[in-house]
Amino acid sequence: MDFILDDNMKLWFIESNPSPLLTGTTKHRIYYQTVLDSFDIMYAYYKSRMKRVLLLINKMKQAVRNNNPGNIKDWQEEYQKAMTNRLEPEFQLKKTNSFKLIMDENLPGAKAYFGLISEECVLPR
Repeated sequence: MDFILDDNMKLWFIESNPSPLLTGTTKHRIYYQTVLDSFDIMYAYYKSRMKRVLLLINKMKQAVRNNNPGNIKDWQEEYQKAMTNRLEPEFQLKKTNSFKLIMDENLPGAKAYFGLISEECVLPR
């Protein structure tokens, strides 16, 4: 089983394999595809976040030009929303990517698990 810690020291489950060896492939080939898939995932999320941040920056510039700079807390909230991990439609993963999304924290309740668990299994956030 593979896990990772995020910047907030939150532990995330990455994957589970029934066996460390995958029959019919070499380690080099597995690692090569894993690196390609990982890069594809990171790059797609990066491009999606940057698109949203650039749109926010342009919105802020326009507000300043209109002499209506707004409230800093509102801008901070918008920035946090822009930085959420979600893919914009134009930055989807390659069809050859083996990544499968099994949970999306941006969705409420059991919807976040794409029907894999029932609503009564989900604790309120």
